[in-house]
Formats: sequence, structure tokens, C-alpha cells
Amino acid sequence: MSEISGEITSHLAALGAGTRDRVVFAILTRNPHFIEDEAVTDADGVVRIDITNVVEGLLLRFRDGALERVRTTIRREGDYFPFPRPAELITGLDLSTATREDLGRVLGAPLAETSDDAGSVDEVRHAVDGGILTATFEADELVSVTVTLG
Repeated sequence: MSEISGEITSHLAALGAGTRDRVVFAILTRNPHFIEDEAVTDADGVVRIDITNVVEGLLLRFRDGALERVRTTIRREGDYFPFPRPAELITGLDLSTATREDLGRVLGAPLAETSDDAGSVDEVRHAVDGGILTATFEADELVSVTVTLG
């Protein structure tokens, strides 16, 4: 498991916390553009709530009241603008130019790599202090970083 530093550590620290927990509140108060979507209950009775900030490229997804994942957009994707501080998210990496090799240099060997059937979207997972970091690449460009509990 790799130690990690940078702004992403606040995302990792918030995993498992509730929507009104102070560690989540610390993320939400960095920028006033967060919007809480309506709760959605799936067929299994799981309640999901997304709190998004399209200006900063952040999505916080809660499952049954606990933060399940934080997704940070690195490249513009749909309504989501890129995260405005790509060199501050993970210390030692400028995510606007980072390659798989750069991630490996800072985070160590990946746990797993997967790709879609067309081979155009690849995911690389790394165990980091506090959870799992998934880097998603499209056409060899990093498009998003997601942290989840390990």
C-alpha cells in the first residue's frame, strides 16, 4: 500500500463518512458550487445521493448515507470541467500530463488493470493509504481519478 499526499487525502479521509460529517463538510466548503441531487433508491433498496461540483470536476457519491466514492475529473467530460488544481491533487504528479508510468512511479505497482471491449478505456487500480485509487484513461490520457474504500 502506497502512502499518498496532496488534496486527495481529504477525499480518502472522508470515505465512509455521512453527508453532514465534518470531513465531508471540509470538501464541500472549498467551493460554493456543490449541488445535492435527489436521492435515488435502487431495486435492492440502496439509497444513493450524489453531491456534485461540475465547476471543480468533483462527484461525491453516497450509498445509504455514507460516502462511497469521490471522482475527480481531470479532462473535461460532459458537464464536468477539469479539476482546476491537477498538480495539487496528488503530490509528485501533475495529473493533467500524468501517464500510467508516472502513477506507478509515485504510487507503486498497480493492483489491477482493466479495459473495455474496444480497448479505448483503461482503468488502473492502486492500493493507497486509506483506500483504492482508480485512474481511468481514454486513448492513453488520464480522464479521472476515483477513490473508494479498500
